[in-house]
Amino acid sequence: MSYRDVTAVLWLILVAYWILSAWGNKPTVYRFNPVWRALSAIAIVGLFVLFEAYPAFFHRHVYQPTDACRAAGIAVCSAGVAFAIWARHTLGRNWSGNPTIKEGHELVERGPYRLVRHPIYTGILLAIVGTGIGSGQVKHLFIFGFAATILWAKLRIEESLMVSQFPQSYPGYMRRTKALVPFVI
Repeated sequence: MSYRDVTAVLWLILVAYWILSAWGNKPTVYRFNPVWRALSAIAIVGLFVLFEAYPAFFHRHVYQPTDACRAAGIAVCSAGVAFAIWARHTLGRNWSGNPTIKEGHELVERGPYRLVRHPIYTGILLAIVGTGIGSGQVKHLFIFGFAATILWAKLRIEESLMVSQFPQSYPGYMRRTKALVPFVI
């Protein structure tokens, strides 16, 4: 199996888990304006159209990946996918693709949420980094930058919702636990 095939399977595992675990979530009490999500989807499509329109630029290599780079990329991508799935599983029925408040919403601080407040985003970004390490292509730098920007914006929205929903406990959780990278960010 090629590097590209292995990373594609890893990403498909993440997507399949997301689809299968999307049912049975708690009812939504409040949903942040979903327009931002539609705009993000349009921007993602635009990014991939750009990649195809300018393949000489986006598909070129920053460096030629070696077998060791590909192995490291697979390991990092696998770790990111596993971390995101662990986080999604830990959230259970509290999860939503949109920033929301659920009926009986709980503040989850166990599992990967002991390490970072937004471990799903950490996992996704780590998987993108792993994919890029093994490919060495310019496009993965753009994908990482774009994903980091979108996820940071979503994180800020979610943080404001959590502070309003858990005014006594969430600020302390924010002081104890970094947002994306343990002990750093």
